[in-house]
Amino acid sequence: MRFIVGLIALGIFSGEAVAQTASLPQRHVVHIEAFAFQPPQIIVSPGDTIVWVNQDIVPHFISIAEGQWQSPIIEEGQSWEMVVDQTGSHAYICVFHPKMMGAFATN
Repeated sequence: MRFIVGLIALGIFSGEAVAQTASLPQRHVVHIEAFAFQPPQIIVSPGDTIVWVNQDIVPHFISIAEGQWQSPIIEEGQSWEMVVDQTGSHAYICVFHPKMMGAFATN
């Protein structure tokens, strides 16, 4: 009983502690492999980070379809990350391989 009272006093069971945890930025990893983005679509929140990891043997160059941002060239074994500061749905492609398409949307 003392343990539970102590946890309540520390805020472990309070809604405030849960709300603070839920709002922390998260990292989402998108693997580039076999000329595809895996997963091809993700849901993120503003402030989250998306990391693209190139596991192909060729370089890739990611650009959002609306032209608002683009990555540097991502060589084999390299990664690039971006903090999400946009809302809505955004499609992106590999400029070098336009059949490679992915998307992220904010919740």
